[in-house]
Amino acid sequence: MKDFLNYKGYLSKLSKSDLKELLIKLKTYQLRYRQSLGIDEHYSFAPEIEFEQALLYYVLKELSKDLAYKEWQVKEDKSCCYKIDGFIVGGEVVPPALHDVPTDWQNLSNILKVLKQLKAKTTNKTSLHVHIGSQIFGDDIKNIINFIKVWCVFEHIIFKFSYGEDYAARPDIIYFAKPISYATNLKVRKIPDYFSTIGMPRSLSYDRRYAVNLKNYYDLITFEELGNTIEIRCANGTLKRHIIQNTINFYLKLMLYVTSPNFDEQLIDRLFNRLKVKELADFNKTYLKGALILVDLIFDNSLDKINFLKQYIKKDEIISLK
Repeated sequence: MKDFLNYKGYLSKLSKSDLKELLIKLKTYQLRYRQSLGIDEHYSFAPEIEFEQALLYYVLKELSKDLAYKEWQVKEDKSCCYKIDGFIVGGEVVPPALHDVPTDWQNLSNILKVLKQLKAKTTNKTSLHVHIGSQIFGDDIKNIINFIKVWCVFEHIIFKFSYGEDYAARPDIIYFAKPISYATNLKVRKIPDYFSTIGMPRSLSYDRRYAVNLKNYYDLITFEELGNTIEIRCANGTLKRHIIQNTINFYLKLMLYVTSPNFDEQLIDRLFNRLKVKELADFNKTYLKGALILVDLIFDNSLDKINFLKQYIKKDEIISLK
């Protein structure tokens, strides 16, 4: 029996029998909330946590009791808010820039606990948007080009992972977080041509409602208070801390991969140039081979790989190995 959490090899090269064993073990494996993810504290992130059913007033009142949350915003979100007798029900909680330190993860956990105590819920109208500080790409425009390429190649896998424990996307995802490859006014393989200068990402012909929103990207300015971020919008709403953390971990390490010496430019270019756009319904399918290749590329440890697969392969899903 293999100890997959300490496995040093490539999961994409497992034998069929070992792969079967891995899939069996994943059924009982549990994600755990961690104190840190092993990411440089210099990099920042901020999840927008949407919720329904709880009164916005009481969420704001509860968080205002603790000075630790004075910079956390509680606000309306038109996609999931409504009024009852003049009171706003639903909304979102947005933190300041967070970092991979135990205090920030504990604060996020505490916020989620408060929301649950106030009977907040997520529904098919809520989402989880994650902002990543643009300092992660440094001063090399090619990092952004490579990130867009990797995202396009694995977009169908990234979306399914981002659904969290859900089997499919929220119904209005096409309106709020269209896949990049669905851009109608430019060919996917022409995307790199739009990055001839560092100022071009914000000028992409995408509106902000694509899965990757670059409209908040401000060249190489790294001041977090300016909101200089790349926003990822395709995740379904959740109040489960381990799902939120696992999702953030993946997005961060996907971005870090394209900046690392391990980035396989030849492989990504080859896959990118062969890319065929899939229908959104096909994003619900499991592409195990592609998922294994993805985790082997971007993660340098087996724990991250197993955690990704646990969230990608949904509960009670039957995987056929051909």
